[in-house]
Amino acid sequence: MDISLGLIASLILNIGLLLIVFAQSKKTQVLRQQNQKMLYYESNDELLALVEEKLGTLGEVKAIKYLRLEKGMSMLDAKKLVDSLQETK
Repeated sequence: MDISLGLIASLILNIGLLLIVFAQSKKTQVLRQQNQKMLYYESNDELLALVEEKLGTLGEVKAIKYLRLEKGMSMLDAKKLVDSLQETK
C-alpha cells in the first residue's frame, strides 16, 4: 500500500511540475515577442553605431553580453549582429 501511495504522490508532483514548466514556457514566449516589438522602436542606425562602439572598446564577447543584458536580445540575435558588423570591417 505504501508503494502505491508513493507512486500516486510522485505522479501528482510530476503533473504539477509539468504544468509549471508549460506556464513558464508560455511566459517566456510572450516576453520574447514583447522584446522583439521593443527592438523595432530603436533606430537601426543608432543600434549599429552603439554596437560598433562597444565592439571597438570592449570586444566581441562583451558587446554580445551588452546586447543581451541592456537591449534584451537573444544570444543568437546578438551574435549574428556582432558577426555581421565584424564582416563589414
